[in-house]
Amino acid sequence: MKIRKREEGQGLVEYALVLVLVAVIIIAILTVLGSAVVGVYARVLAGLNGQVLTGSGTEYIVGGYDLAVDCSGGPAIVTVSDMSVIVMQDGEPAGNTAVSITVQTSSNSGIANGTSNANGTASGMSVTVVGGSCPNGTVKIGNVSTGY
Repeated sequence: MKIRKREEGQGLVEYALVLVLVAVIIIAILTVLGSAVVGVYARVLAGLNGQVLTGSGTEYIVGGYDLAVDCSGGPAIVTVSDMSVIVMQDGEPAGNTAVSITVQTSSNSGIANGTSNANGTASGMSVTVVGGSCPNGTVKIGNVSTGY
């Protein structure tokens, strides 16, 4: 009669080791190619927003934002919050750069300020602008226009 020695958990440990190895390889690749990935993402995002990147000088790509409009008492109160912007310098992501994006209604404007991180992304920027027509006005955020 043979006695089989049970090896419980060996397959699970091997599977976990393979997953850790794959994760380390992916992190290494993204570390090496990080700025290139941000650059490609910025160009795609700019194209979707109708922005044209020249690849020279400092350029700002508005990634996203939350827009709230209050038309309850006279002129519109336009609040742009949680704005994210990618800063490009000569076609490459520009890290640790001051960012100022103009938000403009038909009759007034304001500036959202922030600083980009090491990957060239600034997020969490906000500004409130009083002015504009209710309920059908337009707000321009950097190079991106939207209606409300």
